[in-house]
Amino acid sequence: MTRSARQPRPDVRLIDVRQDSDWPEQTPEGIRRYLTGLVTLGPARLVGNAQGVTAQVLRVGTGVVPVLVSDGRRGKASILSPIGHHVLYPVVEISRRSLLARILVHVVALPLVVLFRAMQLDRIVLINHWLLSGAPDPDFPDADWPEVISTLRAAFPDHALVVPDIKPDLQPGLAAALMQSGGLAVPTRRVAILDPNASTAGGKFKRIRHARVILRRLVENARPDLLPQDVAAPQTERIATLYAVSNLTRHSWLNPDYRPEFFDLALTCREFHLHAWRAKGSDDDTIAAFSLQRTDPRWIHWTTFGRDATNDLAGKSGPRYYERVTGADFVMAEQSGLVLDWGAGADEFKRCRGSVLHQQVEVAFARHLGPIRRSAWLLLAKLRTMRARQMAGVPKATGKDSG
Repeated sequence: MTRSARQPRPDVRLIDVRQDSDWPEQTPEGIRRYLTGLVTLGPARLVGNAQGVTAQVLRVGTGVVPVLVSDGRRGKASILSPIGHHVLYPVVEISRRSLLARILVHVVALPLVVLFRAMQLDRIVLINHWLLSGAPDPDFPDADWPEVISTLRAAFPDHALVVPDIKPDLQPGLAAALMQSGGLAVPTRRVAILDPNASTAGGKFKRIRHARVILRRLVENARPDLLPQDVAAPQTERIATLYAVSNLTRHSWLNPDYRPEFFDLALTCREFHLHAWRAKGSDDDTIAAFSLQRTDPRWIHWTTFGRDATNDLAGKSGPRYYERVTGADFVMAEQSGLVLDWGAGADEFKRCRGSVLHQQVEVAFARHLGPIRRSAWLLLAKLRTMRARQMAGVPKATGKDSG
């Protein structure tokens, strides 16, 4: 028996965010405010390297998800560009190692970039993308995904549809529903997940318990420098500057270039949580470091942080702002009971504090496109699956996927 014979089709449609009647009544105030700002201000106003990206809101029954539509042109942040995420960002990271590594990786990667651009790999619609790394669980039943895909495929027939930031072993129902709807899983990266409810009893967790004691102590010792929200939240120009120094200047332009307008919007929504500290021992309330998290009913998503590189606490002889920030993340998870998605990077540091690495994938829908563009996604999935197996140490002959 088909679904339509058993129950009505779900109400799936793009809405006008200015019309009260288009919103589900139970949409949280902060979610509605953030998504309305995302649409009306536009992604490029919030993120400097999001030119050519527009936002809409899709209603699915009583739930809503953001939908970001990219024109596919170059110059976008890696979170908005498959080419940026899968090819260019690894090039940047590998190039840091040595001049020889930089030369070799450019020789290998440049033809791939040219090929994928010719195949319009970046012409995509991102579903449930909040202009952040990490996404909440969609607020609608898994059974509604075929209707969601059908609706967006009709609305954007010349775009691949992509659902990012799926963790198959932690979201098995969601992953299965997407694959059954015709999706193609493309491994992206491994992320550190810390479940504060997982047991750390026994001798093998002794070092983890000790490391967590240190994190709690760091948070407690930093309390005198923690700024009240009414003092920190108005400093969005300063927050944007610290973010840029830490993530763009010191790392890569491929990171999202969050503007003050993004922080202005996020900090009006209760789902976003700001920790901000003045310089150690200072009477000046200017922010010296900050961390921003987004929460939903299941997760804490570590969103971003920034710090003043000229005043990084005790320097090499003691804890730095990064440890203070991670301590705040951990304590927040411990007190709330929510699972902390700590993102990628600093894997050893996070594992030593009890996190577990999980493969993350994005699920692409490209069957409605022409053969050349479909083959681009098949090639990308093949290359990334090979890389995921290599990173996980799983022999190809076993047939196991790292995700």
